[in-house]
Amino acid sequence: MGHWYVVRTRAGQQQKATLEFEENGIAVYCPTMRRETRHFQTKKWIMREYPLFTGYVFADLRISDFGTLREMRSVLSVLADGGGTPVPVAGNIVEDIRDAQERGDFDVLRPPVRRLKAGDTVQVKDGPLSGHYVSVTSVEGRRAIKAFIEMFGSVREVEIGLESIRRVA
Repeated sequence: MGHWYVVRTRAGQQQKATLEFEENGIAVYCPTMRRETRHFQTKKWIMREYPLFTGYVFADLRISDFGTLREMRSVLSVLADGGGTPVPVAGNIVEDIRDAQERGDFDVLRPPVRRLKAGDTVQVKDGPLSGHYVSVTSVEGRRAIKAFIEMFGSVREVEIGLESIRRVA
């Protein structure tokens, strides 16, 4: 097993590059995100998968694999430093991206139909309270909630925009 490297592919050819790597026995990972959109005519919801980093994949390369890269049609280059030396990516970074993808952190999905109500638990996904789990006390129209959060040694009620929260089970 070698080291992970960021490989640049031809525009829109991550899938072809992935197949080329697999045909040559090289482990490859193309992080993806799911996006749900509404069709403008039929109004049906459509879910599609897109590459997270357009034009790039992660490849687990050994020294002997670099010669093979030159022969691949969908591969343009390997991310390198100013001197042209390929820069390896730590395996734990690739694993963190895989874990985040499996959790759905990169997905852009339609809001759930079920309405929030007092007592629901949500996670704050951005802003100064990012990562905290809060208990909803009330819903403020269609744009915000009020919730209890423990901070500064006491429980306080704060108002948080709906775009800044994620539902949890």
